[in-house]
Amino acid sequence: MLSKITTFSKNLLLLISMVQIAKIVKNLRPSGRRGEMILFFLSLIIIIGSIIYFFYALDWLGIIATLILTILIFLILKSRILYPRDKNNYQILDKKSIWLLAGYGLFWLAALGTLWQNRSLRPLISPWDVVSPNFFWFYALASGLLLAVCLKKDLRPVWKIVCLSAHYFLSAGVALIIYRLGYGFDPFVHRATMELISTSGSVLPKPPYYLGEYSLIVIFHKLSGLSIELLNRILVPGLAAIFLPRALWYFLQSISPAEEKTSRSLWLTILFLPILGFSPFILTTPQNLSYLFLILTILYTLPKAQVLLPLILALATTAIHPLTGLPALGWVALILLNRYQAKLKIKTQKIFNYLILAFLAFALPLALFIAGGANWQNLSSSRVSFLGLFATLFNSVGLSGRENWLLNLVYLVAHNYNLLIIGLIIAAIIYFFKTAPASPADYRWFGNNLIRAGGALIVALLLSYRLSFNDLINYEQSGYANRILIIIAIFSLPLIINLLRRIIELIRRQNILTKSAWIIAGLTLLLISVYLSYPRFDKYWNSRGYSTSGSDRQAVELVNQMATNAYIVLANQQVSAAALSTFGFNHYYQTPSGLLYFYPIPTGGPLYQYYLEMVYKNPDRQTMLQALDLAGVNEGYLIINKYWYQSGRIINTAKLSANHWRNISDEVYIFQYQR
Repeated sequence: MLSKITTFSKNLLLLISMVQIAKIVKNLRPSGRRGEMILFFLSLIIIIGSIIYFFYALDWLGIIATLILTILIFLILKSRILYPRDKNNYQILDKKSIWLLAGYGLFWLAALGTLWQNRSLRPLISPWDVVSPNFFWFYALASGLLLAVCLKKDLRPVWKIVCLSAHYFLSAGVALIIYRLGYGFDPFVHRATMELISTSGSVLPKPPYYLGEYSLIVIFHKLSGLSIELLNRILVPGLAAIFLPRALWYFLQSISPAEEKTSRSLWLTILFLPILGFSPFILTTPQNLSYLFLILTILYTLPKAQVLLPLILALATTAIHPLTGLPALGWVALILLNRYQAKLKIKTQKIFNYLILAFLAFALPLALFIAGGANWQNLSSSRVSFLGLFATLFNSVGLSGRENWLLNLVYLVAHNYNLLIIGLIIAAIIYFFKTAPASPADYRWFGNNLIRAGGALIVALLLSYRLSFNDLINYEQSGYANRILIIIAIFSLPLIINLLRRIIELIRRQNILTKSAWIIAGLTLLLISVYLSYPRFDKYWNSRGYSTSGSDRQAVELVNQMATNAYIVLANQQVSAAALSTFGFNHYYQTPSGLLYFYPIPTGGPLYQYYLEMVYKNPDRQTMLQALDLAGVNEGYLIINKYWYQSGRIINTAKLSANHWRNISDEVYIFQYQR
């Protein structure tokens, strides 16, 4: 009886919560204030869900509590979201507009259909290995028609934002569609973690990071019934496509002079902005989701009277990933200082200003130092030097080679990409200082604070390059510091957007021949950006990392069938990803050095070191026995993918030392070792 009452109460509370959510999203439009309201609501779910998960769990009680608190806080604070409404979103379309929108939709669907037809279970280095060249033709034609949509003056903003959102999704969704089992390695780890949270309510230990993404996906999974796999794959590309065009449009209106607020240059700026690249938005990870929320935090800062939404976005960013959240909080602190500086004495203003800049400069290095084990030897014995920064930025600078003209053009951009971005940042800063005296007061303080925050983050970057991390493999040592480079670029983005807007405005004033040349160049650069934002395998570049394939999944299932006792497996990380996807975190062994997963995770862990010995030295029985001793089991497997370097030698040698071996479609070889 008690269980029935509990179930009824749970269902009743869920029903009430869903009704309230339905009221909130009723008549949702891509433009107008409701766009900001939905973003505000999602951010509250992330913040409150993270707090409840950290201190309790995300079982049904935790989810209901999250929804109730989110709805209550939203209803209390929604009147403070003061972004203007667009009261004239809907219009009766004329025939020309209908044909234009229909034409764009047709080519967009053709491009999307081409991707769908080429979905693959193969181990891929690049999605372009299987994508038909027709995709690029359809994408180019859709981009050309979208250009016409942006230039149509009497077309309401809602239609332009819908089309731009669709184009952003098409650009960022290639990996989402092509890789049938998923792309990358980290998403498999996060997905397995969320599956466990969904089943048991929590996972121990509870680190104070990633919670924002976990809570958002688990709650939506429970409420909608959609799989965690689907939600996890679509989250970042989908949210970027929905919210970025709207946020960019609002930001451009905020910084434009009154006579240019309806200028078609604003829409063209949003269209061509992806030329800068969008690789962080092709894959869902907490880090990538936090980049998106940091961009939204900064873009929604103007005008400076708007404090609540940037604050909530910054808190959501922190809940998703503190590495990005700390700069977001520092940025909001600068906003609050400027907002309320009239109430402070000048000396107090300066003290707070220096404290905030010091926070931006030292918070990230300190956080990374603590995350790395708080070991002072990590500073003196660092494997990454300041020279690593310059090597990272300029290691590919150069001219293109002697292939066909199109590939030469693509890699002329690729080889000099970092140089081009740095040049754009410098040019944008110079343009800001040149035009600042004539700019609105809000934009002047906004730009000055961006530059000051960027300078503090450069200090953070230089300090972070002196840190090393004992649990990371050699080639991953600079990964965390390199993320600060992306954060610095994000803080420079608004200035670059303003410069791009001005360049487009100048181009629009030229004669038809000059404008046509620039249009062709812009559309070509869009195509190049799409190509370069994904892994590549061509005559200039080999991204090397293969995707998890159908054969990998068959291999882990076959090993599980072959095993007669507890076992471990030595394999590459994509096979480990297939194991995570299939078995989750259900197979751990207690060892003297702590819990050990039965596949090599992470790549810096002991099992992966044994795997490297097997493939790069010699796949002998003694190495496998050492791995078995570590885990305390009597059965182990070595899995070798045919694409691995010198796989033929490894396979032939392993056949001599293994007790038994099998292969799957001549793509994956399995070697069984028993004591």
